[in-house]
Amino acid sequence: MSNQMMSTNIEIAKADLSSKAKRDEFIQLILKNNLQEELYHEIKKQDSPQGNRLAWSLTVLSEIDNQWIIPLIDDMITWIPAIKTQGIHRSLLRTVAELPLSKKKDGEWVDFCFSLLENNKTDVAVEVHAMTILYKYCAVYPELANELIVILEDKLPFYSAAGKARAKKILSKLK
Repeated sequence: MSNQMMSTNIEIAKADLSSKAKRDEFIQLILKNNLQEELYHEIKKQDSPQGNRLAWSLTVLSEIDNQWIIPLIDDMITWIPAIKTQGIHRSLLRTVAELPLSKKKDGEWVDFCFSLLENNKTDVAVEVHAMTILYKYCAVYPELANELIVILEDKLPFYSAAGKARAKKILSKLK
């Protein structure tokens, strides 16, 4: 790794992302220097609040242009289940929900998303994105629909307003 690349990774790891304005400035730096993949690889090492802020930036970058992250979807499922920071899950699943489905690692994605829905400690914001991904997989694997319906109906009374709205929307499409 070159000194310049090491310097870039250190800058990404230590970026001040304490506000939306600073995040937006950071995103412009990433775009200007074409450092999206470096940001992605730094998030893998940052299971922390800083990793959460970096993942927040990745989501915004993906909304601007998501072509760079599509090839990384299969890699993402190899490490994201080990991450403990809910904010990283939320940001990355939000990004993945907007991308084409993984075909090589579809089983891993389905298992991971179901595990998030079944875990009572998962934040509702994370569950909302997991159920969206699972709904997309139901179009490919209709046999998943019954399992998703059962889980969503069981958890519906316990969701916040946003969780209920998404679950009801998905349930109406599945039934």
